[in-house]
Amino acid sequence: MARRRQLNGLPNDLVYSFFSTLRYWEKGYMCDWIVNASIDLKVENIQIDILSKQITPKELEIKPILYHINGLENIIKKVTKHAGFDPHFIKHAVFDIEISKNRQLKCKSILISENGEVFNSKDYVEESFEEFKVFNRSFIEKGIEKFKKKYHRLKYSILGRRSFRKIRYSKRLKNRMK
Repeated sequence: MARRRQLNGLPNDLVYSFFSTLRYWEKGYMCDWIVNASIDLKVENIQIDILSKQITPKELEIKPILYHINGLENIIKKVTKHAGFDPHFIKHAVFDIEISKNRQLKCKSILISENGEVFNSKDYVEESFEEFKVFNRSFIEKGIEKFKKKYHRLKYSILGRRSFRKIRYSKRLKNRMK
């Protein structure tokens, strides 16, 4: 037997999942990426269609955001299946996002089922702290970024293991002296 009450929390789950600390990409979390991209494009309202994986305005369809939208569709299918419905019971799923001048993001999730029933989330508000360029980066900035990545990988692979051994060795000595 299908349980509709379990679907009432689904919009909130989607918003919290999308803006959680588990959704990190190179420079920041999803809130940081969306706020910085909207500031670069001078856009205040954004709409993300979860099921068709489209973002309005089109310029915001960047790799970090699109990558993390893919996981949300699986959440919808699992929750609807667990509630006793067909995995494709939700026909329309949208995030309506507003960006304010003080780098705050306000998101509301709207889901519409096969029957036309609408499930809304509470207003989710989060502040972005990381500032970085998303668009119009110069060739030099891109090169420096790639160099830093390779440098840190090399540093960790060569020196990282040795420095960890030194820390472990010093802790062993302290424990023996007690």
